[in-house]
This record gives sequence, C-alpha cells and structure tokens, in this order.
Amino acid sequence: MSEAQTQNIEYYPTVSGVVIHEDKVLLVLSEALGLWLAPNTHTGVNETPIDALYRQIKDDADLEQDDLTLLPVYTENLTIERDEQEGVTQSMPFDVDIHKVGSNGHHHVDSAYILISDTDVVSPGSGRQAQWFDEDELDSLAITTEATKGRAKFALKKAQAQTR
Repeated sequence: MSEAQTQNIEYYPTVSGVVIHEDKVLLVLSEALGLWLAPNTHTGVNETPIDALYRQIKDDADLEQDDLTLLPVYTENLTIERDEQEGVTQSMPFDVDIHKVGSNGHHHVDSAYILISDTDVVSPGSGRQAQWFDEDELDSLAITTEATKGRAKFALKKAQAQTR
C-alpha cells in the first residue's frame, strides 16, 4: 500500500491561470481562504484543463476566451505525431504544484498556465473581487501565498521576454 493510501490522501486535478495585462497580474480574492490568488478551479471530468481555466476566468473576472491568449512556455510536444485525428494536444503548463488543502487529506495537483489579456477591464461576479497587481504591489501583498507571488513574477518575466 502506498503512503497516500495509508494516510487517506486524495489528489484532485486543478488548474490555475496567471493572467497578465501589460505589466500587471490578475488576482481574485478567495472568500473561502481569505487570500488573493490566481484564478483557479478543479478540472471537471468533461473538460480539458484549458477549458476549465477559461470557464473560471470568465466566472471570476468576466474575461472572455477571445480576450485571452495562451502563452506557451514549452511547445516541443506539439510536434509529436498522434495516432488518431481526434487526439488533442494542449500546451504544457509552466508549473505543476502539489499542495494540501485543509486538514482532511485533500490535495490539489495544480497545473498553471500563463495567459495574456488584451484588456484590463474586469467585471467580477456578485460577491467576487478581482484586481490587477504590478510586481511592487505583489511584493507588498500580505494576504496571498508565496507560490502565487512566485508564479506571478515568473509569468511576468516570460511575458516581457515574449514581447521584446
């Protein structure tokens, strides 16, 4: 028996999106955790990680898929030949983070992607908060996680390198 089975640990696939507009990163306030985080969600059984991410960004900030461009960090896998015409290959995440959520053995296996927004206009749904943060604001933000800050800074550098 594996360690996860003896400790009753369950792993759930999740996806996060570091959304960038110019030199700012979009974060949403998680009511459940009281933290500013990148848009994130569990991946449903009937959706791809990217589809789940677009769904959540729409829910969190009312940004449409047409307003977002996925920034591929690793693209070599896209050239691999597939056996079936219906096979779908999506961009690889730039980071995969496994972390505990709560105290009941619930863990997330979170794949993170970078998306560039062509607008900074966000309209969070009822009871939601979304805000753009520059790197200095990220550094001074107390109610977030180090992983959120680290991913955001990495994504900002990748986006800046892409636009030069």
